[in-house]
Amino acid sequence: MGPYLTIQALEPEFAGESVSYLVDGVSKEERTREGLPYLDLNQIEQRWDSLTNFFHQRGVKAVIISTSDGVVQQNVEELSSLAAAEAGVPVFVVEDFPGNYWPKRLAPLNGLFVEDDSVVDLHLSRGVCPGLVHGTGNPRYAQLTKHNTAEQRTNSRKALGLNGERVVLWAGQPNDDDSYRALARLIEHFPKQQFTLLFRAHPRDEAYSAGKYTELLATAPNVVLDVSANPDALGLYCASDLVITQFSSAAVEACYMGIPALFVLFDDLGKRYLKTNKGYDSLPWCNEGCAFLIEKEDEIALMLESAIFDEPSRLKVSSNFQRRFVAKTDSARTIAGVIRAAADLD
Repeated sequence: MGPYLTIQALEPEFAGESVSYLVDGVSKEERTREGLPYLDLNQIEQRWDSLTNFFHQRGVKAVIISTSDGVVQQNVEELSSLAAAEAGVPVFVVEDFPGNYWPKRLAPLNGLFVEDDSVVDLHLSRGVCPGLVHGTGNPRYAQLTKHNTAEQRTNSRKALGLNGERVVLWAGQPNDDDSYRALARLIEHFPKQQFTLLFRAHPRDEAYSAGKYTELLATAPNVVLDVSANPDALGLYCASDLVITQFSSAAVEACYMGIPALFVLFDDLGKRYLKTNKGYDSLPWCNEGCAFLIEKEDEIALMLESAIFDEPSRLKVSSNFQRRFVAKTDSARTIAGVIRAAADLD
């Protein structure tokens, strides 16, 4: 729900304004579960005939969207952007994951807010006007810095039947078979020192739904707990000493809560996917030693040992991340300020 949470984090900054949510998929399910008001495309068509009419009749002053990845049907973000162009309403994009935004010929853009200054150049190379792209950070992460990680660590570990052992969380992804292959390479080099592996497959990972991981996880030389059905992502982060992934934002969320991350970017797996789908083969969170990083197979054993058990290295990585990224905890206010000024909301 990253794109939805990214937008939701901005709502408090627009107090006094009438804010409406157009949602679909998991975002719609979440607002239904929480008893929060929303609009979907069916409601728009029944009451206003079209999004363009809705914008006109409701006097919408600004459209704020995020950037979902892999949504091909009824993408409300893209539909809203195109309708806003017809209605003459400014559109502001808060990118949920670096590289998810791609300029489209008919889609307006009045402001683009990205994770880090290092991502600004990426979007300039895609043709975004320099004055429109801002390296503000993602507002959904800022609230995680206030989370009581220590208290939830105790509660989550108790619920999972964990004690004082080292715990590592694998955050999988649905990118073809890459997630499975990346984990398979890691398992071959797991340290001799014992730790518990919390395995969390992505809901859209077809390899998991086909039962492919069962045999693989059985080869792991340590205790493995399948927590794929556990809905409490934050609890899983807190229960862990390290989050390993190819490039899932789960690891980024954990870093904001003080739990270090290890990104696994092999040339033929993670890097290839990022280059093809995002336009780069690195991650901003790996810059300046803000996370552990594995790029070659001959690095696996040493890096796992360091990331799981070497406390000075773990502390250094966490400190680097806090210094570079957690400093931007005012991103929601910054983004809202730009939107208010550009859309003349004040």
